[in-house]
Amino acid sequence: MISIGKPYITHENTEFRLCAPIQIDGRAETLYFYVDEKYGNYLVDDRADAFVVALLTTAMKNGADIVCEAPVSRRLLYQLRHYLIPILAANLPGYHKISLHAEPTDEKLLCDGAVATGWTGGVDSMYTLMRTIHAEEPSHRLTHLMIANNGALESGDNAGLLQKLVQKAEQGVAKEMGLSVIGIGSNIQDLVSEPFLAVVAYRQAAVILALQKLFGVYYSSATYEFSRFAFDVNNCSYFEFMLLDHFRTDCTTFYSAYGAYSRAQKLKELSAYPPAQRYLHPCIKSSLEKNCGKCGKCVRTMAALYGLGTLERFADVFDVDEFYRNKDRYIADVLAHKESQHYGEALVLMKRRGIEPSPEAVRMAKVIRSAKAVVEKNKDYLSEKLQKR
Repeated sequence: MISIGKPYITHENTEFRLCAPIQIDGRAETLYFYVDEKYGNYLVDDRADAFVVALLTTAMKNGADIVCEAPVSRRLLYQLRHYLIPILAANLPGYHKISLHAEPTDEKLLCDGAVATGWTGGVDSMYTLMRTIHAEEPSHRLTHLMIANNGALESGDNAGLLQKLVQKAEQGVAKEMGLSVIGIGSNIQDLVSEPFLAVVAYRQAAVILALQKLFGVYYSSATYEFSRFAFDVNNCSYFEFMLLDHFRTDCTTFYSAYGAYSRAQKLKELSAYPPAQRYLHPCIKSSLEKNCGKCGKCVRTMAALYGLGTLERFADVFDVDEFYRNKDRYIADVLAHKESQHYGEALVLMKRRGIEPSPEAVRMAKVIRSAKAVVEKNKDYLSEKLQKR
């Protein structure tokens, strides 16, 4: 059993925390979400919605029922009990059907109706910004960029990094576009360490539900097209749009945004969007500085833009000269990973423009693939040895 006590709010220095005592794996812990003091009044302490969603995957993998001292929004409780929990238990290996013990609440929350999207600066979040900032329906027009420390950040000081990422967005894209930026943190990953790709949609929904009095709409930028829907126990992004619909409350609506479009289609439209040319940041190695141009996300994004014939437009965020100086190496990297969807799309775009890999790029790709095979073989060997021990 996982028990969730009554939530409460603390205030220290410039930080507000929404906390709840929990019992998990025989341990007494405190799970919390934190925001800057200007957002403290929006934290929701009269229901356990955020805590239930944050702990759902852990409970189902452990086969542990969840018992809540505080109530849960009636709509959310119904959706979890009767739909989402049975669906996940039936389709995800290692997930068990559990019971969720909580009283429902129909108490209405006063909501500011803010509209947010999770912000990384990558292709998907930039595309969501472009499509929603001038949405035809005022109640769905983007107002906030949300940056979260809920397992996604990996540094020696995640709280400090969150603050720096918020400042970067405030001084850059948000200032230009007239948006607010909110940083939301949690200690969930410290208490329950899970592979982030397996739980990202749950974690994003949890931090938004902690602030239901602020957010009326949340856009989660779809990573994959809806046509690639699959129950993947290692990556919930493949079935995100199904998940998010079950996290909706009477106060807050979730959307898996723009999964009708491929990464290549998004990049084509972003190529004509000046803010993207100034702020696109897919890099996974450099959060605060210019795109590194060498990590997987940088390589495949630059290659796709090259295939579209628009790479030069992004000279403010990528080292375009470096790409052309080492074009064979970049294309070789794409060739070596062509089975991966987003690399494969870049190759298709190049082929459409009549760009064929040079013999040198083909040779280099073979070397890269051989090296990868050796690494994977060694991984399998070590894994087998460890299991025998």
